[in-house]
Amino acid sequence: MPKLPQDCPARIIGAEARKLVHYIFPSEHWEYREQTGNDNGVDCTIELIEQEKWTNRKLEGQIKGTRNPNKMKSENCFSFSLDVKTITYGLSSANAFVLFYMDVETEMVYYLPIQDYFIANPALFDQLEQNERKMSVHIPCDNLVFDNDFELQQIAKSTYIGGPSRNLRKVDQM
Repeated sequence: MPKLPQDCPARIIGAEARKLVHYIFPSEHWEYREQTGNDNGVDCTIELIEQEKWTNRKLEGQIKGTRNPNKMKSENCFSFSLDVKTITYGLSSANAFVLFYMDVETEMVYYLPIQDYFIANPALFDQLEQNERKMSVHIPCDNLVFDNDFELQQIAKSTYIGGPSRNLRKVDQM
């Protein structure tokens, strides 16, 4: 038998996660676009649609899948180790940059708006400068993507400036 590339569980989990994140967003409010080309940390762009009109308000998303979410015992959240370069790239965006954490076994999608997370926890900016490759973020178990997507709609309406530094702030929310 010829030597061929070997498939791996990480690819399968990632493909399942991307498929399920696309499926779970209600089409009446969102247009999902998978990013192709160079991997710069954005797996998808999800545009908000309101009153049957395109808004140009978007979520930029990084999708991570797992079969075993790492739930923290002392807090009601999941811990996930994310590349610092991906975090820095997301903090530099004017659009909301969201980590989508997908449990492929339960088909539950959790989310963490990265800019809001850093604005609420400014000490995290110090960790970005410590030359580590990865950084742990905490995704609240209550941050679930489902039909009642009001919070995600509000996040998509946000604009950010001043990142990736302690100067990062949200400038409007219409």
